Amino acid sequence: MNNTASIQQKLRKLTHNSTFRMVFLYLVVFVLSSLILLSFVYWSSVGYIYKQLDHHIEYDMERLQTIYITRGKEALINAIELSLKQKNYASIYLLYNKKSKKILAGNLTKIPQITSDGWLVISLSGIINTPQQQNHSARTLVMSLPEQLVFMNGLDIESAHQQEHIIFNSLLMGIAIILLLGAIGGFIISINTIKKINMINDTINDISKGNLHLRIPSRGTDDEYDLLANNINQMLNQTQKLMQGIQNISNNIAHDLRTPLTRLRGQLEELQNNSNDASSEGIHKALLETDNLLATFNAMLRINKVESGAQKGHFTPLSISTLLHDVVEFYEPLAEDKNIHLHFSSGNDSQLSADRDMLFQAFTNLLDNAVKYTPDNGKINVIVELIQTENDPAMQITIADSGKGIPINEHSKVLEPFYRLEKHRDHQGNGLGLSLVSAIIKLHKGNITFKDNEPGLKVIISLPIEYNNCNY
Repeated sequence: MNNTASIQQKLRKLTHNSTFRMVFLYLVVFVLSSLILLSFVYWSSVGYIYKQLDHHIEYDMERLQTIYITRGKEALINAIELSLKQKNYASIYLLYNKKSKKILAGNLTKIPQITSDGWLVISLSGIINTPQQQNHSARTLVMSLPEQLVFMNGLDIESAHQQEHIIFNSLLMGIAIILLLGAIGGFIISINTIKKINMINDTINDISKGNLHLRIPSRGTDDEYDLLANNINQMLNQTQKLMQGIQNISNNIAHDLRTPLTRLRGQLEELQNNSNDASSEGIHKALLETDNLLATFNAMLRINKVESGAQKGHFTPLSISTLLHDVVEFYEPLAEDKNIHLHFSSGNDSQLSADRDMLFQAFTNLLDNAVKYTPDNGKINVIVELIQTENDPAMQITIADSGKGIPINEHSKVLEPFYRLEKHRDHQGNGLGLSLVSAIIKLHKGNITFKDNEPGLKVIISLPIEYNNCNY
């Protein structure tokens, strides 16, 4: 069943490929134009053959008619017999009396059905003595002569039929060769084109996953693909410069403000130690706000380091089930304070190459949000299972809570830095937690999705097991 589905998927992908459709359309147009051309050649060739036969018959008819006019009936009979003695089996002659139906000369034993003068195609079966011509046909010209005479002159057209068949078979062979060569040529063109397009798509896909240093390779042929690659590379260079500029600005701001904030915090602590009870509460609130600002700047710096690749991951073989078990144990006391039922389950487990500290940070952020936004007496389920994706097996981690949830139209927005839902404004936070989670998951070549848990939110993370490209 899997092989059948895989084949169907490949066929569907092939038939939905624009290059394949273009080549197929080209092949159809090419074959139709070839059919029209070869049909014209066929009818022209066959028409020329029969036209030559008609010229020969007309010439012979004029010759014998002249003999009859100048020398009479007996001379015509002698001329017909003389022509038959030459044993030209292709010639057909018949001279008979229309009134008495008596055959006077010729090589036909019976008079065929003749209605009028002119061109006539007759079957020679049963009306000619030559065995070789019994199943043949003849093209004849009928002319009435004085003295109640009817003269028929023609040619056996079997050889013309054979030439017609040879031409027809040759054209069929030509069409087959054209179709085969066109299909081979179209296949080569489509494969070459698809390879170039897939190379561009794969590179862009890798770039979109965070490998901003990648560029589309050019072949040095200066064709339209090289032009497209160069233009995309220039765009990527400009985009990377702008992104680096923005990151540098945010990093500089975070670095420059973190130092005075740290000094400010130290001064506030000193004031708190030397203050009376009346002012101590206000200083404590100022310290909390300062800590929140420092946490925000620290989170900004870490996100920028992860997304830019400045923070290299220490990838080692890791059991996701063991890691999640530690995270759940860490948050069990907080869940118990709110009477939240925190359940952890793990199915088949496989090790994958990952940075333990980074994933621990990502999952603690997610579980912290789940505990924070789940009301008292709620429930949180953490599930780890091994799944099979389209390409490779992966570990799927699901964190489902019964809290406030996130509207569907805002699922993608919550991964943006500093984005916070209006209904979550009453909770302390800076809107950077999910952004850091997203950056860490991308670093591990995984993906994160949100679904409605009815009620609550279901966060689903997929991490590929086969992860051998850890150039960090």
